[in-house]
Amino acid sequence: MKKREHIADRSVLFSVFKLLQYKKIRKAGLFCAGTALRDFFGLQYKQKIIPKKAPVYWVDHPLDERIPFVPEQVDIYLDFVYFWIRSAAFLMERFGEAAETEVARFVEDMGRLYSFAAEVYRRGFSTTRRPRYFKKLRFVIIHTFDPHLMCIPSLHVMVVCRAYTRFKAIVEKLGATKSLAPYIDELKCGAQAITESILYVKQHSVNCIPAAFYALSALDSALFPPEEMEQFSQDLFADSLHLDTESREAIIDHIRKLYYEFIEQKKTAADWSDVLVSFLETKPICIPGTKNLAQTVI
Repeated sequence: MKKREHIADRSVLFSVFKLLQYKKIRKAGLFCAGTALRDFFGLQYKQKIIPKKAPVYWVDHPLDERIPFVPEQVDIYLDFVYFWIRSAAFLMERFGEAAETEVARFVEDMGRLYSFAAEVYRRGFSTTRRPRYFKKLRFVIIHTFDPHLMCIPSLHVMVVCRAYTRFKAIVEKLGATKSLAPYIDELKCGAQAITESILYVKQHSVNCIPAAFYALSALDSALFPPEEMEQFSQDLFADSLHLDTESREAIIDHIRKLYYEFIEQKKTAADWSDVLVSFLETKPICIPGTKNLAQTVI
């Protein structure tokens, strides 16, 4: 019996080449790249150059201290963009032109996530205390090029969760849910692994995850309702060798509780982003030059 291929094993370069063959997807790709440059990299570097452009808040939580720093997780952490690119290319290879319109929307979705999250970033940046670690080249790159000012909501979590739910929705629309069920499960597990990795490499706080879930529900409650959040969260850290049971349960309880608090507050908020901005305003302000953003780890 032929062994099933895994989306995670697909070549990223081949995936990009596959997607660029389609006009609608090329156009969507340009949109996605443009919004990422403007609303993610552009906003952060403007803040770095003009520190008083918007307040920066510390969003650490005491539970973060229970999570060990696991530098080996950095490869999983940095895979979040490749994750959705491989997923989109798989759909095109499997369905061809029949999926072009849907996959183009998929790619546009990734760009819209940056703009949507930026509605919070423009009003308040957020950061966490992360260790400086230089034993791996990828950490050197992270500390050199990542200003680390956009923690809430976590775009890593938003991107991978949107990718697996959008993939599932497209497969359902094309009538292939049963045959492609293993791939849906693979992507969900992959999204969970990346979500865990953001905590293991100390690029985010446990506060950042429910904020991302809330943002996804605010963006598209049909694709990411509370039920999806529950199913996704309940298996986080399920097979972890790095967390004890008590810590795992406390983290998941915190994620669920804060998510539902955000959902409840949205009912009376003028705009979805007000909820997260109000949350940020309860946190200490990071004043440049008075506190270290990182602690060197040797």
